[in-house]
Amino acid sequence: MIDKLLTGNRIANNVECDNWREAVRVSGNLLVYAGDVDEPFVDSMIEVVEEFGPYMILAPEVAFFHGRPSESVHRVCISLITLSKPVVFKEYKGETIKCAFAFGAVDQKSHIQALKDVAILLQDEKFLTLIRENGDKEKILEAIKRVCEN
Repeated sequence: MIDKLLTGNRIANNVECDNWREAVRVSGNLLVYAGDVDEPFVDSMIEVVEEFGPYMILAPEVAFFHGRPSESVHRVCISLITLSKPVVFKEYKGETIKCAFAFGAVDQKSHIQALKDVAILLQDEKFLTLIRENGDKEKILEAIKRVCEN
């Protein structure tokens, strides 16, 4: 499933962001441009971090930004950015990320398989190295396909 959601137009590499809010905006805007979500959803992702802190760092240097399901989300969706330089969560004990996913869900259940697929991707060390090291978009897409075939 994740290989159908995380497509070339939802991946951007070598992105420069000065802070985590900008990383949320860039990764979320990929979903806006794809027609998956409306702009208010991107704001909700920032609100979630402000409310709960950087718990969305699922693996070292990998963030998984998300907002609450809402009418601003049109379908289950995911994007990925890789960063040209690490972004530091200064207000949250200096947590650092080198890449970030943005994720949208329409309800409490329909996205479960997509989350399982993300978990599988995050267990693949080759994939993690590729996204942490600002890998080429085509290689990222190939790695997603490889992991999904297994």
